[in-house]
Amino acid sequence: MRCAMSDPIIKQKILKMLENRYPKDFSIKEIAEELHHNRGTISTYLKVLVAEGKIYITRTYGKMNLYSILKKNNV
Repeated sequence: MRCAMSDPIIKQKILKMLENRYPKDFSIKEIAEELHHNRGTISTYLKVLVAEGKIYITRTYGKMNLYSILKKNNV
């Protein structure tokens, strides 16, 4: 059985997507549809990337979070 976080390619895809479209923010559903992965998988990876300080939650609507990449030069 594979560990949920054993595929660094998915993390790289998420980061690349967010970086290419910065400063726009995206929901889990939008990221999952763009990258052709299910929402549960994307949600798990987003939580890890937030904990690592690579992305952040920009806004929350009810239970839905929107995510963007954390740029070092944010002002």
